[in-house]
Amino acid sequence: MKTLLLIRHAHALPAYEAGVPNDALRPLSEPGRQKAARTAKAIAGKGLHPQIVFSSPLLRAVQTAEIIAQTLHAPLSKETVLNGLYDEKDVRDFLAEQFNTYDTIAAVGHNPNVSYLTHLLCAEVHSFMPGSFAWVDMTDPKNPRLTYFGE
Repeated sequence: MKTLLLIRHAHALPAYEAGVPNDALRPLSEPGRQKAARTAKAIAGKGLHPQIVFSSPLLRAVQTAEIIAQTLHAPLSKETVLNGLYDEKDVRDFLAEQFNTYDTIAAVGHNPNVSYLTHLLCAEVHSFMPGSFAWVDMTDPKNPRLTYFGE
């Protein structure tokens, strides 16, 4: 079975509140850190254990991915294609290529890209709240199937 976990980063502080000069440096809020930990536990509770966690290089995504990767004992790789600026087809192609190496992968990114990617793969529309995730069965890459969506 090939499994893809699409995860929206957890809640981050606004740049002005965090005292950072730009969007890329926005850290998770304390509730965001707690949510990322609950998301990781929810993923583990479903018996899912990614072999790798890919993350957007933006700080809030990296911090979310670090919590998930540490909880699930998976390595972390920062990938520019997940930064929210690439077309969802480019993201899909990048992730599809990873299934040549891995059976279960997690990808932490941004909205609206995670929503668009879920729609592109499964023809379903879902609104990703911070820290929510989708579990997509990619066993048949021509017919991915949404197995779970939630927080």
